Amino acid sequence: MRAFLKYFLMGLASVALLIPLGLVLLTLGLPVMAALMALTVPVVVVLALVGIPVFLTAVLAVVVLSVVFGVLGAVLAIGFAVVGLLLRVVLPIALVGWLVSAYISSRQRAT
Repeated sequence: MRAFLKYFLMGLASVALLIPLGLVLLTLGLPVMAALMALTVPVVVVLALVGIPVFLTAVLAVVVLSVVFGVLGAVLAIGFAVVGLLLRVVLPIALVGWLVSAYISSRQRAT
C-alpha cells in the first residue's frame, strides 16, 4: 500500500509539474514553429517547381526501362522455350528419322 501511495503521489506531482511546462512550451513553440514554417515556404516552392518535373522524369524513365526489359524478357522466355522444345522433342525425332533414312538407303544400295 505504501508503494502504491508513493507512486500515486509521484504521478500526481509529475502531472502538476508537466501541465504548466506544457503550456509554456506551447506558448513558446507555436511562434517558433510559425517562423520556421514561413522560412520553409520558399524551399517548398522551389522543390515543387524543380523537384516534381525531375521526379516525373525519373519515374517515366523507370517505367520505360521496365517496359523495355519486360518485353525483352518475354521474348527471351519464348525463345528459350522454343529452343528447349527443339532440343527435347524435334531433335530426337529428326535423329530417329535420319537413322531410319540412312538404314533404308543402305538397304537399297545393298540390293
